Amino acid sequence: MSIDYNNPQEVPGMSEADSKLKRFHCCLDEMLEKYRDQKDDELYAVSVLEGLADGCNRMGLSQEFSARMAGMQYVFSSIGDDAIKAVFHTAYLKKYLKKIPLKYMKNSALLTFKTEAYMKEHYELRLNVMTNTPEYRQLGGLYSFGELDDKTRKTMTINALKAGVDSWDRDLNRYLESSLIPTYEPLMEYISQLPRWDGKDRITSLANRVKTDDKYWADHFHKWMLSMVAQWLHLNTQHGNAIVPLLIGPQGSGKTTFCRKLLPEELQRYYNDNLPLKNEKDIYDSMSSLALINIDEFDALSRSQQPILKYLLSKHDVKMRAIYGKKMEQRQRFASFIATTNNLHPLTDPTGSRRFVCVYADTIDNSGKLNYKQLYAQLKRELDRGERYWFSDKDNARIMQSNEKYQKVLDFPTMIAKTFVPVKETPANAAYMLLVDIMNVITGKYTETKMTNGSIMAMGKLLKSMGYEHKKTSRGAAYRIVTL
Repeated sequence: MSIDYNNPQEVPGMSEADSKLKRFHCCLDEMLEKYRDQKDDELYAVSVLEGLADGCNRMGLSQEFSARMAGMQYVFSSIGDDAIKAVFHTAYLKKYLKKIPLKYMKNSALLTFKTEAYMKEHYELRLNVMTNTPEYRQLGGLYSFGELDDKTRKTMTINALKAGVDSWDRDLNRYLESSLIPTYEPLMEYISQLPRWDGKDRITSLANRVKTDDKYWADHFHKWMLSMVAQWLHLNTQHGNAIVPLLIGPQGSGKTTFCRKLLPEELQRYYNDNLPLKNEKDIYDSMSSLALINIDEFDALSRSQQPILKYLLSKHDVKMRAIYGKKMEQRQRFASFIATTNNLHPLTDPTGSRRFVCVYADTIDNSGKLNYKQLYAQLKRELDRGERYWFSDKDNARIMQSNEKYQKVLDFPTMIAKTFVPVKETPANAAYMLLVDIMNVITGKYTETKMTNGSIMAMGKLLKSMGYEHKKTSRGAAYRIVTL
């Protein structure tokens, strides 16, 4: 970028930081020279400080930066930090007050102007639409945004009073809770600041970390990731992301870690894998304040909770009443869902199985780092060019067919049919299997089934009635049966 030498914004040839320091010290040198004949040391320091504050204001330096730099100068060592801040506050407030006809202005109106001016000079404020709470960042340094809690609000009030602004907690809260504070959407801002996609497919590579023989998994996962980001960007205001990848595998296979790694570090605060699905308010609040919810141990959901979850998945917004609120509020839904389980048969509602993309994996590769910026840049680019992010009827039919083997089975005849060779196809020379071993096979496959004396007896009677050959042994009843 070329430099305008007649009207430069910064000192030509210097970085912005070095330029600010140079401008500050030029102004300080000028004031030291201007008041050098002042005999009274205390009056000398005050005169230089007041002149410096006016000069920094005219030179376009921020109030916080200038006051902080002044506090480091030896010439002002006899003046306290609060007094230095007050002098700079007065100097910088002039540019607001000179535009206001103070003679005819009510004190309440003037206080409002002063409060707003003070806040803009010292802080950057924003309302996080996901957490529905204001956040702040102090100006004049490399500060990051933090939640504006009650303790911080009180500190702001004290600092304003020290600076001569007669604001109290209620005055400050009135401003902080007004529409004057700009809104901030963390997810949309993250996506909007991504670099240009380099063209390398990283979504398929991420999906292939899940070691499965499901040939459709990568395609289904890709579609779900697109739908998740589309929901963040409000591309579909009529429907929510209604699909839930359900990772099935043994304990320690890396399912939960994989889910957590789907979000970059910047968005980890909007991830939750410990959400109780019993309190309706907690669910609604989480759907509008989180980006990704992992339903860990999905099979722990009661039979009545899965249909409720199915209903929630289709909602694109949530209506809820805030604590102590007098009316219902409508808030945007941001959260998508993913789930994990060790149970090989977690589905209890056959009509709602199309909502879940079940995939079995013995292990998941969570090693190495992900290039999140390029990963999400790919999704953004694909959405920009109109890539389909919803599941078609053909997709849903394929998912339902694939999910049949993951349906919970509660009756022994079906379990036997899905586990052992039918009686008519059992070889005449097949080995006998103890009844207790048969039950071990069943309970290993259908983990919700418990082995009890009653269930063992029921299984024995059923096998006999189905025609399986049997005999008595010293270790109990045994049946001629072959596993599939």
